[in-house]
Amino acid sequence: MSDEIDRELGRCRESGEAVALAQIVAGSPIGARLLVWRGGESLGDLGSPRLNQRVALYAEGLLERGGSERKSFGVSGDKLEVETTVYRRERSNDG
Repeated sequence: MSDEIDRELGRCRESGEAVALAQIVAGSPIGARLLVWRGGESLGDLGSPRLNQRVALYAEGLLERGGSERKSFGVSGDKLEVETTVYRRERSNDG
């Protein structure tokens, strides 16, 4: 799944399609990733369907604002830190 996420992230960055990458940076499973597009489509797994849903909703809002943010989520009594970063292709001045 990690290779598929990397391929999709690269494709989106190349095409200029906005995508948010959410990754667990504290808690378990650390390093788990989820890509989120506008409209709620996602790829990946953070270890819990409910967490995937909550993070996807949060990431959709971040897609509108841009940037990168870290947020805590409570899951089954555990606290996880998820860092979400919006990627867009940088526009060059030569085109």
